[in-house]
Amino acid sequence: MSEQPDRNPAATTLNPVVRKLTPTPALVSDDPLEQFLSGQLSERTRRAYYADLQHFFASIGLELNEVSLVVLQSITFEHVVAFRNQLASEGYKRSSINRKLSSLKSLFKMLVALGHIEKNPADSTLVRGYKVDETLAGKALSNQVLNKIQQAITEEKDDLVRTRDAAIFHLLTFGGLRRSEVAGIAWEDISLEGVFHILHLPETKSGVAQEIKLQSIVLHHLELYKEQLQAAGLPATGKVFISLSRNQSRGQPLTDQSVNHIVKKYALRAGLPQSVTAHMFRHTCCTLAIEGGAKPQQVQAHLRHKDLKTTMRYYENREKLLDNASDYINIGS
Repeated sequence: MSEQPDRNPAATTLNPVVRKLTPTPALVSDDPLEQFLSGQLSERTRRAYYADLQHFFASIGLELNEVSLVVLQSITFEHVVAFRNQLASEGYKRSSINRKLSSLKSLFKMLVALGHIEKNPADSTLVRGYKVDETLAGKALSNQVLNKIQQAITEEKDDLVRTRDAAIFHLLTFGGLRRSEVAGIAWEDISLEGVFHILHLPETKSGVAQEIKLQSIVLHHLELYKEQLQAAGLPATGKVFISLSRNQSRGQPLTDQSVNHIVKKYALRAGLPQSVTAHMFRHTCCTLAIEGGAKPQQVQAHLRHKDLKTTMRYYENREKLLDNASDYINIGS
């Protein structure tokens, strides 16, 4: 079953346990929810947490402004389990369910740290998430898959669409950018520093402005795209990637969801599984760089990971295959 879009579900109870919760007056200035949300480093993360918490509390009949510390202290693992089960029954993807559970776990983790509650009702030892069954999601794409997607892009008949999507493809592959970062790029963010072209990223997951080096092949495709924009009478200013749909959205900046849709479109045209996502190019960038000889620390800096462990998780441990135990087995002939 396909995932339904996030929304505020009807204010219905999940089970008898939930009926113990009753609305309380609006929060005061030391609102724990406000404290939790304001503590996030980026606006994108705040919005994601806000949506997930809104979904959870709406499912038990509460608006966020009705959630007091007393209510938060009344939440048990049974409420979280019921929410998880409801999401599953409504057809949400396992990855989406796990993300929402993670949001709840983060909120209650803060409350535990502040001494407001003793145990985290969303802790994974109490509320099991779902093992995500993926054939490709979260993994690096092979060169064969990359070539198929690139070939599908070259077969796009619309010159402007083709050059835009080729530029996105190369930014994802060589830059290892998140889809939100691709959508947020402005032409003014690209500059020449010495002999290197640099892409400045003012809005990142960490909430801190960052920058990456742009390879010549990426610049080449960006230049081809800019030429097609100018030929079509469209400005090469502001956001780099815009909608080219034949409707009222034409000319408007692409959203991060649109970047993902573009990737899926060409994956389907190439006959690949629908599970191919824009984020997989970030894994691919990491894996190809390390396999090409880059040090993990270099990849960490390029992908802007805070912890080297994150970088190594992206790498698929393929080095284990280079000198594998089975290589030493010889039964003769």
